[in-house]
Amino acid sequence: MKLSTPVVLLAWSSLLAFPALAQTQIGGGTCNSSTLNGTYELSLSGRQVTSAGAVSKVLNAVGTAAFDGQSKVTLTMTANIVSAAQNFGNPLVYSGTYSLQSNCLGSVSITTGDTATFNLESFNIPAGTTTANTFQLYGSDATYAYSGGGNIQPSTCPTTLMGIHEFNGTGSTLSGTSFTGTLDVAGVLTFDGQGTVTANWTQASNTNTTTISATGTYLVTPGCLASATLTDTASNKYTMSLSIYSTAPDFVVEVSSPQEIFQGSGSAALPAAAAGTCSASNLNGTYELQLAGRQVTAAGITVKILQATGAATFDGASKVSFAMTGNSINGTQAFGAALAYSGTYTLPSNCQGSISITTGDTATFSLVAYSVNATTQVAAAFTIVGTDATFAYNTSGNLQPAACSVSTLSGSWPFSATGSSLSGAAVNGVADVLGLLTFDGQGNATGNWTTSSNTATTTVTASGTYSVTSACLGSVTLADSANNKYSWSVSVFGAAANNFLFAVSNAAAIFTGTGRAAFVNPGLAVVNAASFTAGATPAGSVFTVFGFGLATGQSQPSTIPLPTTVLTTTVTVNGEPAPIFYVNQTQINAQMPEDIQPGLATVIVKNGSATSNSVAVTVPATGTPGIVVYGQNRAVVVNQNNSVNSTTAPAKVGDVVVAYFTGGGPVTAAGKLVTGAPTPSGLSPVSGSNTVTVGGVTATTAYIGLTPGGIGLYQANFTIPKVAAGDRPLVITIAGQASNRPLIAISN
Repeated sequence: MKLSTPVVLLAWSSLLAFPALAQTQIGGGTCNSSTLNGTYELSLSGRQVTSAGAVSKVLNAVGTAAFDGQSKVTLTMTANIVSAAQNFGNPLVYSGTYSLQSNCLGSVSITTGDTATFNLESFNIPAGTTTANTFQLYGSDATYAYSGGGNIQPSTCPTTLMGIHEFNGTGSTLSGTSFTGTLDVAGVLTFDGQGTVTANWTQASNTNTTTISATGTYLVTPGCLASATLTDTASNKYTMSLSIYSTAPDFVVEVSSPQEIFQGSGSAALPAAAAGTCSASNLNGTYELQLAGRQVTAAGITVKILQATGAATFDGASKVSFAMTGNSINGTQAFGAALAYSGTYTLPSNCQGSISITTGDTATFSLVAYSVNATTQVAAAFTIVGTDATFAYNTSGNLQPAACSVSTLSGSWPFSATGSSLSGAAVNGVADVLGLLTFDGQGNATGNWTTSSNTATTTVTASGTYSVTSACLGSVTLADSANNKYSWSVSVFGAAANNFLFAVSNAAAIFTGTGRAAFVNPGLAVVNAASFTAGATPAGSVFTVFGFGLATGQSQPSTIPLPTTVLTTTVTVNGEPAPIFYVNQTQINAQMPEDIQPGLATVIVKNGSATSNSVAVTVPATGTPGIVVYGQNRAVVVNQNNSVNSTTAPAKVGDVVVAYFTGGGPVTAAGKLVTGAPTPSGLSPVSGSNTVTVGGVTATTAYIGLTPGGIGLYQANFTIPKVAAGDRPLVITIAGQASNRPLIAISN
């Protein structure tokens, strides 16, 4: 049995190209105009508000935004406008120029079709790429205060819509050209794939709720656009315009009728193969929660507001509880109040159910669950609308990570928000906010943002502190140069902890919004050194840190045991130095210390006197294998004749070969495992159940475990099963966790 370590594995020096920055930083990146490049769906909302706080004009538009990657942008939209008249379905084309700074914030100047200025931010830039998936716009022209944005559209658009889709929106009820109240909507659209659509939604206006059932037809057009015409049971007609931004598909939508207009988004509720099978068990776990309540007079003036951020816990059967921090304008300013609501919920097969709150408040909500995971059958998100005796509510929630720490928030996070400007306890205008929060991972934060209130803009620069609990809830306290205080309540969400919702209170404004990591959460820049998968490095395995200014140069130590300082660079995990294989300015390869316990850990890089941001990484308790690769996704496999497997040196069916990987997890060790030192001689098999497949066919394995003499290196000795000749994917699975799928060459 071959147990030697091939020289090709010792360097662990696979590199990604990043520009060099002076400051030591884990994760992150730099933006410029090329960061926005391509066609994005677009949702744009414009409002004009009187000094008394009443909405007097509205523009809702859906379409596309085309960025050329250099400086030009064109917005092509279908707009619904209510001002001196109701004008629905208006085609609009705005064009101009844009720019993005290195911090992913910038501006748009519209000069054709309108004269407008927007603040711009880009975010959701996947690792290893330079193009943003998402952008946000806030600004104004001579008539409206605007908010909007979009997601990049798929290269191949869906040709039809099929199945149950959650949708939600906000807008206004109408009486001719007068705005009679706010409107919050949540429901489901069911597309038959052949042009027929049915809709069922609940809408809350002021403190009244009604249900709408409608049917009609829809059409998907080129360019990821779609439209629908619906008629409800009272013969009221509704026109929908959709812009699609994923193959799921997900979309933004605007709806118009003589009685109301609203704008929002939609997502597939269930995997296509499981359509119509929702139940209460699909909502199971803890979700972040952002609850917005408003009371509006018959004249359309907002007089009472509740904004709350926290968590919603569903038990998978019938019980639900909300734990929140709330800010309210209700005759007085009341900020930072603890709120706890509880009650019961139902979720029928069409994913549209209800919540009845009976403790802490008396309220009824319409509930929609969506983005149900095909494997776990748990919905990733939900939305609700409803009322209590005071407010019309709308809210949504997304599954939270398993655990968080203060270093979960680290690096730069663009954010956007909407809310109200205040004069004491009176609302005197809308407030749209766009900016950047920067966290050091250790409790210190700075913020820079622009607020558009009606058609005036102000800028704020502030600094302060923050905290995050293990339950993924947190707070931020900032003060600007004029000593104005801003209190934020935060709820982190998503499996990658790549987003957070927040509510902000200040004597002059309250607002709620979303923060997103510009690139990826910096904790996701600490990855398995072979698969480049985050959260996949158990104790003893090899991990890679990507970032900027990580070292003064390139170096690969030749001494054993491995040193914990190379050039002037050190890496610590929970304060413990990690042995280093390799460093350069943008990458470090190191060994996860053998005694690091499973769960969240904090990683910090020091380069001389410079210290990076602290980042939270997940250390798994079981194996999370990553097969070592070379070239174009080829597995590092040593053939039976000791050659390295390749298209010119394939393995034969029946040969015994050795594949090398890291992330194997716990083993039954042949001797004491010492961090940074070679694995003892003898067999140290992994303790987790394991399999090897080639081209989907299970192979016979002789050994899966640590490689004697290696450091953090594992190997799998197996026999090539009977598969067709050619390149076949190799997969190692340990404790139910499958590896990456590099190729192995097979001949017969």
